[in-house]
Amino acid sequence: MKKILLISMLSLLLTFIAACGDEKSADGGDVLEYGAQTYTDPKIMGQMVKALVEDQTDHEVNLTEDIQASPQIIAAIDRGEFDFATLYSGEVYNNHFDDDEVEYSTDADKTIKQAQKLFGDQYDMNWYDSIGFRNEYAIAIKADFAEKNNIETISDLAPYASDLAIGTDSAWVERKNDGYAAFQEKYDFSFGDVRGMEVSLMYEGIAGGELDVITAYTVDPQIIENDLKVLEDDKSFFPPYDASLVARNEVVENYPEVSEILDTIVGLVNTEEMTKLIHEVDINGRDAREVAVEFLTEKGLLD
Repeated sequence: MKKILLISMLSLLLTFIAACGDEKSADGGDVLEYGAQTYTDPKIMGQMVKALVEDQTDHEVNLTEDIQASPQIIAAIDRGEFDFATLYSGEVYNNHFDDDEVEYSTDADKTIKQAQKLFGDQYDMNWYDSIGFRNEYAIAIKADFAEKNNIETISDLAPYASDLAIGTDSAWVERKNDGYAAFQEKYDFSFGDVRGMEVSLMYEGIAGGELDVITAYTVDPQIIENDLKVLEDDKSFFPPYDASLVARNEVVENYPEVSEILDTIVGLVNTEEMTKLIHEVDINGRDAREVAVEFLTEKGLLD
């Protein structure tokens, strides 16, 4: 009886999986899967992909959000569980490949080309050119302090650094290639006080005057909320994390109409625009789909 029951359950499970794979949209097309990490920019991009695909084809896009990390997204694409996602070029340096396969660089073009080739070869995915924005480390200070002292670049901080307190996520203090030790060597100055903390506490600290400098991410909406200025990385210290859509090659080949839509998103959203979109969602509490559709309409991609 146990064997019969096990066979029956296995048969039912296989039937369920097959049915999911053959799922059809309301218009008779297919249902494609987009996976998004826990942060807001890939969720907004997922809503843009969904809106455009469902407007211009018979297919539907199902969004799965709050995947904990990009490596989990990559593994799910490799298994065929997700058809596309948003990933970042600097991911190529995060232990996916042997040291002799990848060459660390802070050059944006070299980094994205490595990501396109290596992920394309090993994970059978198409890594599109950049959407136009970056989500990467940056040095940020209060805008009024920057204006008063004519500070535009990280190098401009050098005369003041010994008197400044910097707040950063704890990982940056320890990171090898792009952490604080390498930063001091590259820029030839040190901050007077370095405090590792949670990201939310960094923004509270600089807003309350307990911190003078923070390591922000370039699309953080708190940059707008706290009137911060992101300084130019004039010595190209931080590795680039250009955002790109990625899709399984099978999807690109079998759904050329979808691939054409993904091509139209290349270069569509710059860093300043994405920061504003995230601000609308995270700070103003608006729905990500509403914000995405509004942006696409303003760009003339939706009626």
